[in-house]
Order: sequence, then C-alpha cells, then structure tokens
Amino acid sequence: MKTYRFLIGLLSLTSLLTGCFSPPPAEPVPTPVDPEPVVVQPEPAPIQVLGEMQQLAATMTDAGGLAAIGVSQSKSLDLAMNMAKKNGRIELARILHARIEAVTKAFAAEAGIPYDSLLLSGFNAAEQTLVQQYIVGSLAQVMKYEAIGDSYAAYALVELHPQLILDQLKKEEDLYSRLQPTQAFQDFSSQVARYETFKSAQQRRTTETLSP
Repeated sequence: MKTYRFLIGLLSLTSLLTGCFSPPPAEPVPTPVDPEPVVVQPEPAPIQVLGEMQQLAATMTDAGGLAAIGVSQSKSLDLAMNMAKKNGRIELARILHARIEAVTKAFAAEAGIPYDSLLLSGFNAAEQTLVQQYIVGSLAQVMKYEAIGDSYAAYALVELHPQLILDQLKKEEDLYSRLQPTQAFQDFSSQVARYETFKSAQQRRTTETLSP
C-alpha cells in the first residue's frame, strides 16, 4: 500500500514539474500582406515619321522614280530641317549615279561598246548637269519633324523625275542616237512612263482630297 501511494505521489510530482517547465506557447506569425502593386504607365509610342517617309520613298522608287530620305537631329529645328534637306540631296545624287551607271553598263554591253569609250562620257556629262541644275539647292517634296527629348529629328524627302534624265541624254546627240534603238533605252523609257503614270494618279488623289 505504501508503495502504491509512493508511485502516485511520484507521478503527480512529475506531472507538476513537467507543467512548470513547459515552453511558453509560440507567438502567432502574422500573415504577410502583399504589397500594393505598382502601376507603371507605358510611355506613349513615338510617332513613326521616319518609317512613313521611307515607305513613301520606296513606293516612288518602285514606280520608277528616284527618291531619297535625308535625316538630321539638332536642338535647333531650323538647323535640323536644313541639314535633313542637305543629306537628302546627297543621297539623291548617289541614287542618280547608280541609276545612270546601270543604264550605261546595260547599253555598253548590248551595243558592244568598251566601258571606257569616249561615247559613254555623255552619261557622265548628263549626270553632272542634273546634279547641278536639279539636285543642288532643290526643295524637299515632303518635310516632317518630331521632338525627341530636348532636340528635334527632321526628315526630308527629295525626288528626281526620271524624265529629266531622258531629256538631258537627248542633248548628248551622238550618244542618244546610239542609245535609242537599244533594249537598255526601252527599259529606261518604260520606267519614265511608269513614273509619269504614278505622278498623275498622285496628283488626281491630291486634287480630290482638296476638293470640297
């Protein structure tokens, strides 16, 4: 009996001590709060002026014309526009040279004329006259600009009607008389006619747009 009472007392004491030394309950962990989403306003898309101008120049070129885009950027709008026109003229002169060189090579190959023949110098003379009379100081057909930061980007489209090339070649009489019967001449003449049709249609659309 004494042994039984002793065991009961020992168990009671053990329970009491265990309760006294139990670790305190853990504090509740607060549920994390998601931060407020930051809404970033997208910047407005820049006006695609250059892309529009390039598309117009490509359309004119596909129609048989000669068209170039000049680009410039400056804090001064006047300076940007003047430099864009200058750069456009430089590019147009390069395009003119490439066009005349293509006709020269086609004609020389077809007619069996050496590429260094004096007769072909008429092409160079025609090119120089066209640059001096129609490209240097020429006006831009289309001028546009856009603000980029604290400066301006300007774009100038300049063109040369291929009929002017044909008219100038006619003044080189010896060359023109040899050129006229060739396929090279026929191909170039078709470009001139195609571009004239394009310009006439363009003029009609402009007239219809301006009509009340």
